[in-house]
Amino acid sequence: MNQMSLSLLNVPFFMLYNHIKRKKHYLVLYGFCIAIILVISILLISTNVNAEKLQTSTKHIISIQIEKGDTLWSIASQYITDDYSDMNEYIKEIKKTNGLTTDTIHEGKYLVIPYYAQGE
Repeated sequence: MNQMSLSLLNVPFFMLYNHIKRKKHYLVLYGFCIAIILVISILLISTNVNAEKLQTSTKHIISIQIEKGDTLWSIASQYITDDYSDMNEYIKEIKKTNGLTTDTIHEGKYLVIPYYAQGE
């Protein structure tokens, strides 16, 4: 074979190679798109839902008279619900609601106590 015929044989090979190379880019792109769709689908699939969480909680208030020996902690422990992350957060809300700057409360005075109730 001469030099001319070898170069002619190489032309289809390079065309085929370039065609496959371009197809690989599309395959990578298609694969990437499918992967993104799968990830989004997994994230959107609902998981088990606790029925108790679906009930609506409504915030209420109650006025109480402070009795001898009461502390903010003892009062808060009577009214706290799962809607508060911890006792300190709840006590801060009680203090804010009543305009208190310290933890000091006095017998005979009144406090407004916020609390949550289910479905009321």
